[in-house]
Amino acid sequence: MIPFTQDVSVFYGTIYGGIIIGLLFDIHRGLKHNFKFINYFSLFFDLLFWILVTLITFITINAIEFFDLRYYHFVALFLGFILYYNTISKFVLSVINKIILFTTNSCKKTVHYIVAILNNLYYVIIYSIHLMFDIIFYIPNIFLSAIRCIKRKSIKRIKN
Repeated sequence: MIPFTQDVSVFYGTIYGGIIIGLLFDIHRGLKHNFKFINYFSLFFDLLFWILVTLITFITINAIEFFDLRYYHFVALFLGFILYYNTISKFVLSVINKIILFTTNSCKKTVHYIVAILNNLYYVIIYSIHLMFDIIFYIPNIFLSAIRCIKRKSIKRIKN
């Protein structure tokens, strides 16, 4: 028989597992709120959430009692989740939303700057190639045309 004090410490440890599940739930809510494509694949992400919750439950119970499952584990998990959800969930969710917003804005700005740099680089390369073709093809043709024109005028002067 397990002493009562050890049962209480196991109960508190399982409450921490419920708090971790609550934190995972807020991360899931934050991602669903900020990314609309997750709503299209809601079934997949909900399934992923519940698989993670199941893993956290089994890891918690394994770490605390080596899979000696008792009814109060589920009560403690539920109590930890409710405790977390009613106390700091709003604060954590707002922090998660701010982190997601900062990350997405940073990624958008980074992509925008990279596209701007590549756009400018594109024009630098295109104008450089254009200048090379001008030098190779048009400038010699201008000189040849000028020489032909001078020869025609000199021939007309000689005839007159």
